[in-house]
Amino acid sequence: MRPQTALLIAATSLTLSACLGGSGPVKSNLSQFHTLDSVPASATFSVVSWRPELDNSLEFRSYAQRLTAIMREAGLRVVAPGQPADYIAYLDYGIDDGRPVTYTYNVPQWGVTYNAQTTSTVVDDTNPGQQVINSTVRGADPTYGVTGYQQEVRNRTVYVRFVHIDILPKNASAQTTPVYELRLKSSGSCGSIPSLMPRFMRAIEKRFDRKSGYSGKVKTGGVDC
Repeated sequence: MRPQTALLIAATSLTLSACLGGSGPVKSNLSQFHTLDSVPASATFSVVSWRPELDNSLEFRSYAQRLTAIMREAGLRVVAPGQPADYIAYLDYGIDDGRPVTYTYNVPQWGVTYNAQTTSTVVDDTNPGQQVINSTVRGADPTYGVTGYQQEVRNRTVYVRFVHIDILPKNASAQTTPVYELRLKSSGSCGSIPSLMPRFMRAIEKRFDRKSGYSGKVKTGGVDC
């Protein structure tokens, strides 16, 4: 087999494995609405968990620090945890228990697609007892490629993940309208929030405070493990 043919097979196999195994980039559906332009430039912000029991979690603190950096890059004055602030950014995130999914796909079958070797038959008039002669002529090396497809069945678990951010004035009531609202939802084969949150934060960073009313799909690097 020629080296370039082997490389083509390996590359195609890797691509197929990535698509079927769910190890492609993380895709998130993200929407955001805000009225941050109406907030005074001197206003301060604090990031806390929507669920108070997580405020002392080291995992939550790492996500809060990343959100704090994103908000500061957007020009907001975010104070240290526990300090008084004019606005509170509530961060919430989670994942469901997953659901089994069965699907079929076609696996390419590889083999010889062209063989230049030929066999011809001639008659030997000079030797009546051995009239038939088979002659094999070898031409260029054979070529390889897809000769067909075989259907396979695979099972995997798909998880639904989310991140919510709501920014409200301090002492807000249940009727208070947020000045910022973000909703991120993602589905994939990775069931680990710690593995996914860095990608989700990159998706949030791409859109934070850039356009109110944005709704679309955001793709981030890494793998949906």
